[in-house]
Amino acid sequence: MNDMHAAKAERTKRVSLKSQAYETLKRRILNCELKPGAAVTVADLAVDLGMGRMPVLQAVERLTLDGLVEVMPRKGVVVSPVSLDDLVEINEVRLLNEVQAARWAAERATKTQIQALRTNLTRMKEALSARDVADMIALDSEFHALISEAAGNSILAELLANLHDRSQRFWTLSLKVPGHNDLVCEQHAVIIDAIATGDPDKAETAIRDHINAFQSNIVDEVLRR
Repeated sequence: MNDMHAAKAERTKRVSLKSQAYETLKRRILNCELKPGAAVTVADLAVDLGMGRMPVLQAVERLTLDGLVEVMPRKGVVVSPVSLDDLVEINEVRLLNEVQAARWAAERATKTQIQALRTNLTRMKEALSARDVADMIALDSEFHALISEAAGNSILAELLANLHDRSQRFWTLSLKVPGHNDLVCEQHAVIIDAIATGDPDKAETAIRDHINAFQSNIVDEVLRR
C-alpha cells in the first residue's frame, strides 16, 4: 500500500512539474521575456527552471501544439516569430467572434459580471498610473475574458481564450507604446457602458473600434522600427 501511495505521489509530482514548466514558459513567451525568434536549449531551460529535462520536454511539446515554439535541428527550441500577417489573421477572427461576444454580453451580463468589468477598469487605471505594463497586460487579458464569460457561451469563450493567448505578444508590444494605454482604458470604459446599458449595437461598435485601433497601433509601431 505504501508503494502504491509513493507511486501516486511521484506521478502527481511529475504532472505538477510539467504544468509548472508549461505555465512558466508560456508566460515568458507571451510577455516577450523569451523574444520571438529566440533559440534556447532544453538543457538551459531546465537549469533556468530548476527542474529535470523531462518536464521541460513535455512542456515544449505542449507549447509546440500551441504554435508558440518550434523544435529545430541544431538550433533547439525556437520561439515562434510574429508577423503582421499573423496579426491581421488573428484580428479577422477576433472581429468575427468577439463582436458577437460583446453583443451577447450586452444582452446577458449579470450585475455581478458588470461590476467585475468595472473593477477591472479601476485596477487597470491604477496600473496605468503606476506605469506597470505587466499588470496592464494581465488586466487587459482579464477584461476580454470577462466579456467572454458574460456572453454566456462556453465554446465561444474557449475559442476567444485561444485567440487572446495568440494576441498577447502583440498586446505586450502595443501596451509599451506611449499614450496607447490611456486610449485602451477609454475604450474599455465605452465597452463597459454599452454592456451595462444593455445596448448590443453600441457594444458591437465599441469592441470593433477597440480591435481595429489595436491593429493600427501595432502596424504603426512596427513601421516606426
